[in-house]
Amino acid sequence: MTLQPTSDRKVRATAGDNPPPQSQFNPPTGSVSQAPIPKGLEMQAQSLIHHAGSPALAKNAVDGAAQCELIPDFREDQFGRRFGFASRPELLAASTPLTAADGTPWWVTAIADNRWIVWNQNEMSASKTYTSLQEARSSIYPPANRN
Repeated sequence: MTLQPTSDRKVRATAGDNPPPQSQFNPPTGSVSQAPIPKGLEMQAQSLIHHAGSPALAKNAVDGAAQCELIPDFREDQFGRRFGFASRPELLAASTPLTAADGTPWWVTAIADNRWIVWNQNEMSASKTYTSLQEARSSIYPPANRN
């Protein structure tokens, strides 16, 4: 009797095919596998801690900034009412932020009669109004020198 070759060859599993289970890795106490805040924000928080000098001082700075967000700014409320806005949030919603070449933050706001004002927290007089958004912006951005 002769053996016939078969096309089905059974291959035995080896150790490389079935590695032993790995033990669970436990992260250090106090760490989390994924930060509960958006990427990039954690880096800013670490920078704040570094600049403040300690986590406690950084937390105080954040708490102070958060408190400022909750308290209505009386000056901006009064300024907004002067131009027909009911409140500071309404004034800010109608405004567009601008940054001057020197880094000073400004707002440009459309007011009644198709006029525009430019203001910031240090300069709330808005003594001059502008006929267009472009004219208001040009009061912040000086025209480029043309030679």
